[in-house]
Amino acid sequence: MKDAKIIHDGVHGSMKVAGPILELVKTPEFQRLRHIRQLGLAYLVYPGANHSRFEHSLGTWHLAKRLASEVGLSEDESLLLQVGALLHDIGHGPLSHTFEGIYRHYVKEHDHMRLGQDIIMGKINITGDEDGGRIPEILEKHGIDPREVADLLLGKAEKPYLGQMLHGGVDVDQLDYLIRDAYYTGVAYGIIDLERLLKVLEIHNGELVVDEKGVEAVEGMLVARSLMYSRVYFHHTVKIAEGMLTRALEFALEEGHLWDFWKMTDCRVLVELEDLEGLSSELTRRVLYRKLYKAAVLASAEELGPDEKRELLSAYRNVKKRQELERALAEAVGASEGEVILEFSIADLMVSEPRLKETGIKVLLENGEVQPLSKVTPLANALKRRQTPRWAVLIASPEKYVDKLREGWKEVLFS
Repeated sequence: MKDAKIIHDGVHGSMKVAGPILELVKTPEFQRLRHIRQLGLAYLVYPGANHSRFEHSLGTWHLAKRLASEVGLSEDESLLLQVGALLHDIGHGPLSHTFEGIYRHYVKEHDHMRLGQDIIMGKINITGDEDGGRIPEILEKHGIDPREVADLLLGKAEKPYLGQMLHGGVDVDQLDYLIRDAYYTGVAYGIIDLERLLKVLEIHNGELVVDEKGVEAVEGMLVARSLMYSRVYFHHTVKIAEGMLTRALEFALEEGHLWDFWKMTDCRVLVELEDLEGLSSELTRRVLYRKLYKAAVLASAEELGPDEKRELLSAYRNVKKRQELERALAEAVGASEGEVILEFSIADLMVSEPRLKETGIKVLLENGEVQPLSKVTPLANALKRRQTPRWAVLIASPEKYVDKLREGWKEVLFS
């Protein structure tokens, strides 16, 4: 095919890219994703985890193309799904999900999903490049409505099965990131039966369903997903590093710096933070050279009462309240501001990955009935109940404050 490019991917092999997909890949917005790590700061624990949102987005497109063929989508539907899959992460900020928790507080008009929609609609030129802002023009040239693509990013589509293929119980986004992240971290938990999963998905009564013969493959995917969140995505050391860098950015924002951080790439935000004076620079340098705080408290949900859970959920939703609790903990043990960080896993998961507790996948039985996966296999319900990750509250600090924090953290937080 004229003007086609062959891209060699470490996970999926050779992929031929052409037409509107190639034009979109060449845009500054998509090329920017080369410089945003897929797993943020996970490379501090898993040295191989240096793959980017660029690779993942291409992999998601590749799987969307394959799935479209497997389920027999029309040419127009296939192209819409492929474009949505390619651009689904176009709005990610530096270090992927690392700063997600503070978007709402400091940059109210942006999170990575809304930003992605704005880029696709041409409302924002995130790179500032003179060739930027052309995504809607490229889409329209090929008969694709940018609004349809923007809606698809949230799993919304006129035909439900299209949204489910990109943002559902079993979707091409998850299939790629589980395999890719397992490969680059060297952790075996994310291995799934991709070939089988692509074969057992089908469209029934306007929705994406799994053939009953493929239930075991879906069970394997759910187990892999749960274990990857425990072992990799919410590894406590990764969350400590992310927490430290988030505090560095918060201090910078409070002092009037880096308010356009959401436009930056990984290297740029790290350089900008390191160049500042005071706490921002100090915390950033500690992260860069892996002089990380130690976990003083890793408390499970079972260790917290209902009122305590509500109190912490309120702190998660209110950045100022969380900062006040961190200052109170620091004061209680004689630490300085910024030397105690407080992280919450469960609420954070609901924001960064709401699909984790999603087991409402529909199964098409041999007799023609459709049942939720939870009715077909008890494993789905067991995974929904499983605490992922095992800790709900993490408190970290320099080592000299660890013992004091372990002794008095509850009294400070809940008195």
